[in-house]
This record gives sequence, structure tokens and C-alpha cells, in this order.
Amino acid sequence: MIMTKEDTKELFYLTEIKNDEVYVVDSIKAGIERSEQEFGIYNGILRPIFELLKIKHEHLITETSTSIKEFGESLKGSTKQKTVIFISGDTSISEFVNSLTKASSSSILKLFVIPAGTGNSLALSIGNNGVLDSIAKLFTHSSKDVHPLYLYEVEFPLGSYFLSQSEKTQEITKPYKFLVVFSWCFHASLVADSDTPELRKNGIERFKIAAFSNLAQEQRYDGTVQVGSKKFEGPFAYLVITLSQRFEPTFEILPKGNILEDSLYLVSFKTEETETAEQDPLVKGKYIMDIMGEVYNKGKHIENDKVIYEKIEEGQNIEILIKNAKVERKRRFCLDGSIILLPEEEENKIVVRPTGDTHNNFKLRIIS
Repeated sequence: MIMTKEDTKELFYLTEIKNDEVYVVDSIKAGIERSEQEFGIYNGILRPIFELLKIKHEHLITETSTSIKEFGESLKGSTKQKTVIFISGDTSISEFVNSLTKASSSSILKLFVIPAGTGNSLALSIGNNGVLDSIAKLFTHSSKDVHPLYLYEVEFPLGSYFLSQSEKTQEITKPYKFLVVFSWCFHASLVADSDTPELRKNGIERFKIAAFSNLAQEQRYDGTVQVGSKKFEGPFAYLVITLSQRFEPTFEILPKGNILEDSLYLVSFKTEETETAEQDPLVKGKYIMDIMGEVYNKGKHIENDKVIYEKIEEGQNIEILIKNAKVERKRRFCLDGSIILLPEEEENKIVVRPTGDTHNNFKLRIIS
């Protein structure tokens, strides 16, 4: 369809972001890597529309592992609203939010996601189901489609590190925010083990490959979880803390959740003992795959008595006590796709708490 001058003028006036400071973060290493020269999402679709509507913007290509961090640190508070458009998955957005430094004045910062990662949970949970659908929404949304972006903070023990492809990178010296998921046990293990150049070539299938590899090992993670006055005893096989309805298009982890509300859930189930360590992995891990199958079946797992499906009430913190975790894989956690390794101690404690929709004087909003 060819747009007339009248069409262009109407779209310009419809576009909420026309008076904002607009940035496009193009995470070319997200999902299956893309080349910045590729005739794709930005060069093929987004840039021509911006040029047609005469909307000024800055385009950031993530050339290094610190590109997003440096961009986040560079943003300053101002009276003018900012819109940051991510062509990425969840991890890039999480890295950006955590890199924001304290602004001198309060400022509204709107985020929009065009799904291009392996994990697109945030996009799926706000109804951005594809590239073209998302871009149409970007230019036609109204102020009613701008919602608070709620964050949750995780306090890690001293001596914790980020892992990248099983190598320690940055030491964690402060609490970190998440906006989609924080996990331990089977979920964190399959995300960590799928983080290799070879498996990344498989896109979302890399998680299934890593899952079958993990089923060959006993999924036993000793510890306890305290939510308010409730205490859940391990050993756990699966544990996620999330506000996202879906991790994949059909993986409905929170059928009753709403990422646009300040509502967090604990979803977990315990380890089922098997007869021998040498048992066939498909038999050993059958109970895990059965419950995962229920998640794929429109979230039927919440009807399973073995599954903990706990809504975190206002003002409640979550405390996780990790025990008997000398083996490294039992000390790995996933925060919005990033992997974190806890120190080798007799016990480690993690605290998860709500922090609202403002971070370092930036009032965070999500365009849905």
C-alpha cells in the first residue's frame, strides 16, 4: 500500500512519540545474530518510517558487550520524555534498566520492545507477538497504552558473579533489578547451559537441547523459600519467580498473571526421588517433563497439587536459603536471561523485594 501525504500527516499526529527523545537500541547479537548491514528490522522497516514522518532519533548498535551499559549510563534526566525502542530480547532491556544512573531530576522513560531475542517474554506478555505487529503498535498506540513498568530487586551474597559461557565476568556488588523472571534449579540450568555459540545458532530450540541434557542429571536443589509467614521446604527441581505470563508463545507459566500489574508469583515444585542415579534420563526426569507439558497445555500446571503457585502479596519479600550447593551448577541463578553464580559457602541467602516503577529518578513506563 502506498501512503498519501494525507495518510502520512494523519499517522504523524497519531504518533505519541513524535515529541519525545527517541532512541533505538539494536541488539544485533540477540537471538540468532544479525548483521547491522542486514536489510532487516531497522534498515528495512523502522528507519524508513521515521524518515517519512520526520521523527528524529538515535540508532545504537550493540557492537560490544558493554554497549547497552554505556548507553544506559549516558542517559540524563530531563523534562522531555524519552522513548527507548529495543530490537532485542529480555536480557538487553534488563541490562539497560540496571545500568541507569541516578538522574538529577525526575524523568519519564518509556520503553518499547520489538521481539528479536531468543527469549521474548516481555514482548509476549504485553501482546507484541511479532515484528510487524509491534511496529504498527509503536506508531499508533495512545497514552492509554502506556503503563508503569514494575521492577523487583534481588540482593545477592558477597562473592557472587555474572557468568558468560561458564566464565566469571563481573562481580556483583549491588542489588540487581529484574522485570521478567528470576529463577533457580532446572530453569536456570537450561538457560545457563544453552549459552554457547553452538547452541545459540538453534534459536529457541537451544533451550530444549539444554533441557534434555539436564534431565540426565538429578534435579535436586536443597534449600527453603520463605514468603511472608509461609515456608516452603526443598529439595526443589524447579523454581521461578516471575510476573510474566509467557516465556514462549505457548509456554504459559502464569495463566492468572498480568505483567502490567504489580503482581509477582512463585512457581515451583519439589524433586521426586528416583530409584538409581543410573536410571534412563527420560525416565528420571519424566515428572519434570510431565509438568512442563502442563505449562504448554494452557497453564494446566496450576491445577497440579505438586506445583506451588503462590501470588506474592503487597509488602512481602521472598527469602531463598540455598544449602548443600558445593557443585557449581546448583549455585547458578537466572535473572532475565543473565546467569549469576553464588559463592561456594555452606549456606547462601538471597532476598527478593518489590521496588516499584521508579529507578534512579527515572519513572519507567512500558508501551503495550
